[in-house]
Amino acid sequence: MSKALNNEIDLPETVRRAAERVELIVMDVDGVLTDGHTYQLDGGEQFLCFDAQDGLALTLCRLVGMRLAVISGRDVPAARIRMGRFPQVELHMGVVQKSPVLRQMSESLGIPLENIAYIGDDLIDLPLLEIVGLPVSVPNAVPEARATALYVTRSAGGHGAVRELVTLVLKARGLYVRAVEQYLEEH
Repeated sequence: MSKALNNEIDLPETVRRAAERVELIVMDVDGVLTDGHTYQLDGGEQFLCFDAQDGLALTLCRLVGMRLAVISGRDVPAARIRMGRFPQVELHMGVVQKSPVLRQMSESLGIPLENIAYIGDDLIDLPLLEIVGLPVSVPNAVPEARATALYVTRSAGGHGAVRELVTLVLKARGLYVRAVEQYLEEH
């Protein structure tokens, strides 16, 4: 196995401790799993651009049983199709009031809010960033989201930000090496 493959992370203590407790990673779509651009075709169809590295990160989570969910303010067919490739991801699309959905998920899964990471980028995400244990924003987020986040990814939304968060959480929990080894065995 590669010498570069390890569970070590270099983070502020507060971020590392919060990441060690994460049992559920919840993501926004527009501006997080995508770069925030919506491409409008003449026929009315929209398409979005997703990062392949983020997709691989979702696969790594599946391999070690890390729970995942999406809560998005819009319900775009392209996002449903993309996330459909990851059946372990719980989808909540077209949700304007995201906080009640997250609270219900927390209760039904038996996962305290302090053991949830949420990554968002805009004003609609603020209520979630304020209640989870690991609030994360992307660097291209609105200033209010960045100010509320405990951790701001180096990678922009749609350019590996979810991969960065997943790697951070899996390493903090000591699961990263196992996830990568299982992935490489399967591929």
